[in-house]
Amino acid sequence: MTKGKKNTFSYIALGYHQRPDQSSAPRFLLFHAPAGEIVQWADVDRISTDNPTGAQRPIRSLKVNKIAKFFAANKLNTIPTAIIVALDEGSLSFKSRDPFMVSDCATVTIQVDGKDKPGLIIDGQHRAFGAAKYSGDTQLNVIAFLGGDEAERAFQFVVINNTTTRISKDHIKALNLNYNPKRLNRRLLASSGIGLGLEDTKYEDLLLIDTSEPFKHLIAWPRNADGFIPPNALESALAEVRDRAGRLAIEGFERDVFLEIWTAIKRLRKPQWNQSTRLLFKVSIYALTVFILENLITIQTMTDPPLDLTEEQGLAAAVEKIVGKIPTEFWTSEWTATELDTRSGRNILLEALQQVTSNVSHSRTWYEATSPRLQ
Repeated sequence: MTKGKKNTFSYIALGYHQRPDQSSAPRFLLFHAPAGEIVQWADVDRISTDNPTGAQRPIRSLKVNKIAKFFAANKLNTIPTAIIVALDEGSLSFKSRDPFMVSDCATVTIQVDGKDKPGLIIDGQHRAFGAAKYSGDTQLNVIAFLGGDEAERAFQFVVINNTTTRISKDHIKALNLNYNPKRLNRRLLASSGIGLGLEDTKYEDLLLIDTSEPFKHLIAWPRNADGFIPPNALESALAEVRDRAGRLAIEGFERDVFLEIWTAIKRLRKPQWNQSTRLLFKVSIYALTVFILENLITIQTMTDPPLDLTEEQGLAAAVEKIVGKIPTEFWTSEWTATELDTRSGRNILLEALQQVTSNVSHSRTWYEATSPRLQ
């Protein structure tokens, strides 16, 4: 709970010594706080070119938004795991009744003076900022350790991030819980983009894409009379993203990057976002995805530091710049070719995209030297 002084935050906390001998090891405080307040008194010591010794990793906007979407996806969704924070003892008070007790409950008051924040998030930065983006009032569990120097904070970060074990999707079956697997699978896919492995990976990809922007309800499922995009169009395009994940440094974010690329395309070419133009043809989705990915790889190669494609704004700006060189007429003009959905047809479209962007860059007529069938 908070009391309303500016730059002062108060919570009921449980303070305890993890070591029974009350050694010089850090003391812990356990409490909960609104995410919007946590980010006001706790900072993130990010690794960067200006701060190479920072303990934390850079904040990824795609991951922050994923947390926000997780909360928004279902009113039952919660995050029980705690944010781990190092707190400066000089900026807080904790009135314990007996300092020699192993544990005690009291009010912790955190004071923020100036720009320096007394808290440092060791683990859970994306959860904190994602929950705050969804709603600043979202309560999060906090485990704070008091005292300790920079070495202790770095030690805690390494221990937390290198001793966890990834749990197999099948492990949940061993818990012998009474639940509806299909219902749980749907909720997991809609909320967090992961599943129980009940379906083929490609099918789960499509289930997620079908419930997400910009392709929401556009897939031509038998049950969806209004859908017009063939499922394999999205499958093949997403496969190209996965194939380049290492070169693009987006491992673990492949689906997110794919959706962000096409969200940017929809934003830039919204009048053409329908089945009456060529933009959402099966061959177009594949070829344009490949064309953009190859351009993004070139951009990363030519920039120092490389463009971080897990940052939404940078990714969207790069995609819009690439797509912006393809005139709307390219997607609205008549294509006389009838068999583009083949390997040779995809190559024809890819070559046309390269030629068109070159023409625009050099102020030539956009269709100059392109295939006659795509003019």
